[in-house]
Amino acid sequence: MKMTAATQVQKKRKPLLSVRQIGVAAAFGGAAAAVMILNITVPFGPGLSLDLGEIFVSLGAALGGPVAGIIIGFLKGIGAGPERNIPPHMLVGCVWGFWYAFLWKYTANRANGKWIRIGLWTITMPIYYYVFLLPLLFWIYTTVTLNVPFWPFFTTVAPLVIPEMIGTTIVTDIVWLVLPAKFAAPVK
Repeated sequence: MKMTAATQVQKKRKPLLSVRQIGVAAAFGGAAAAVMILNITVPFGPGLSLDLGEIFVSLGAALGGPVAGIIIGFLKGIGAGPERNIPPHMLVGCVWGFWYAFLWKYTANRANGKWIRIGLWTITMPIYYYVFLLPLLFWIYTTVTLNVPFWPFFTTVAPLVIPEMIGTTIVTDIVWLVLPAKFAAPVK
């Protein structure tokens, strides 16, 4: 059989996800969904609790990449209020997959690369929450579910998420700190 240019291109095409990325998406997405479905949280104040699912979404997206991040975000979102949780978690999963790949690419070969990554991860977690996750989550919640104005709701409820953001950042920073470099690299 003679190979045409089209069949040569098809043979060289890589799959959308590797087996390892599928494993990361399944493990982290399953964990995120489980803590949502089972309502496993860490209480830290009157009426406030740390949603452990964000730990799995942010770390899983970082390790698995943007497509795995979308899958992890989808799986986390189905756990509770999927109409409002799936889109924002898929968005942050995708964005965080790209962000960590960028961080890894530019810090992996530096002597202090791990510390640079942890520092940039820490200072960008508010972006994860307050630029990508919460605005879309609250916009869907206020317009579709509650039928109330977005901005007053956002300015009232978003500050209550600060402790969760801090808790997620601390836990993920600790994970990055103790994780050997070969396991902190995005999987291929």
